Amino acid sequence: MSTLSHAPNTISTTLKSVDLTITGTLDAASVLAIRQTSAKAATDGPVLVLLDIAAVTSVGASGVVGLLEVLHLLRSRGGDLRLFGDSSALAETRLQAHLGHVARIYANRQEAIDGGAALVRPRGLAPRFSWRTLFGRRRRSLGWG
Repeated sequence: MSTLSHAPNTISTTLKSVDLTITGTLDAASVLAIRQTSAKAATDGPVLVLLDIAAVTSVGASGVVGLLEVLHLLRSRGGDLRLFGDSSALAETRLQAHLGHVARIYANRQEAIDGGAALVRPRGLAPRFSWRTLFGRRRRSLGWG
């Protein structure tokens, strides 16, 4: 079972913001509550939804897909969804890598607000691009040095 709760909003940005915390399972049911809260907040204009995922204990593919739908909804209205926190349950799945291609996962709330550079890197995943990997293999196969 998962729990969604509102956190006090103490930030001043150009966008109205909503703080949410998800506890427990990230699945279709929990994302439905996030979607409803986000859609309601976005009726008056663009909104920044800050979602704390640190207390997520398990992740379903339907939860990741649902978050992508919420992200699309908010961005189509000029807002954004920013995830923050280090969830070991999310990091243990490969779903974080897929989610990270579209929505950044920030290390903490302040970085999420600022849109800063302290992103949580998916554990156990190699960088997307490496010159060494690209050219190192070629050299050996083509007999260069």
